[in-house]
Amino acid sequence: MKGISSKRRIIKSVLSAAVLGLATMGAVSATAAEVTLRAASFIPLDATFGKPFQMFINRVNETGKGLIQIRASGPEAISGMEQPNALRSGLLDMVATPPSMYKAQVPETHLQDLSTRSLAGLRESGAFDAMNKILAKKLNAQTLTLYGNEVPFYLYLREDKVKSLQDMHNLRIRSQPVYGPFLKALNVSQTMVPIPETYTALDRGIVDGIGYPGWGLGDMGWDKMLKVRLEPGFYSVTVNIMMNDKKLASLTPEQRKVLDDAVKWFEAEMIQYNIDTSKANLEAQKAAGIVAVDLGPEYLAIARDALWKDMEKNSTEDLTALRPLFIE
Repeated sequence: MKGISSKRRIIKSVLSAAVLGLATMGAVSATAAEVTLRAASFIPLDATFGKPFQMFINRVNETGKGLIQIRASGPEAISGMEQPNALRSGLLDMVATPPSMYKAQVPETHLQDLSTRSLAGLRESGAFDAMNKILAKKLNAQTLTLYGNEVPFYLYLREDKVKSLQDMHNLRIRSQPVYGPFLKALNVSQTMVPIPETYTALDRGIVDGIGYPGWGLGDMGWDKMLKVRLEPGFYSVTVNIMMNDKKLASLTPEQRKVLDDAVKWFEAEMIQYNIDTSKANLEAQKAAGIVAVDLGPEYLAIARDALWKDMEKNSTEDLTALRPLFIE
């Protein structure tokens, strides 16, 4: 009987070890399961404002092998205007998109365009967290990081015929939602020309100019059609790298750490990248024959006031409380 009891203890120990081993293997397997995020960019990834997102993707894919990967496409798969809705529904896990693309869902997002703070300043003031609370409520999303927020918009003209604000009246400008209220305040005629048709619109004089950031004017060859950059630059370009909040919450701690570490790397990397890219783009504009015409502080004040009033008209949030978080 003693021998049988001993054998039973041995068998039990072996079985326990086997079960423990299977459980451990299962845990390792679950931890090691690689997740692939479906991502999209509002602009082609090889364009000036697509390249930083590609840098972020590359960093995640390099450091997250076996844990998390990102597979991204540009607007050829899902149009830029539809990407925020695809993120909200979970069709996409991640997008790189500017506030103007989801203004309809989140009017107060244009506080980011009015911001005078650096990205580090937005985190420190609480603006970053405050906007994420709004995004969670209205877009089922969270911003991981952002870029371009120290790059201004400009109005660029085909002809050097504007020397004062009064000369702006009745110009025809290719517009975008973010500076639509500003152009209206300037009594400028606006037209929404698709990006592929903008070169032709400039060439044929269908529009007198365009609004566009300080970066990337040469991506489409538009710099060849323009002679003037009106200054000062207005607003602050922002491209949000956002994730669907449910997808973000579903990641393991190890997978989330890959993203968090990539964010830290990206934000440190972008400091010098912003300086170098801004300098290169202004030099390229000068080489293309584009000259600066300064319309003074009143021009900038009109831009800021117009966007603020537009947000007040459409927002359901307390903008007065939010404003100091974004604007120093």
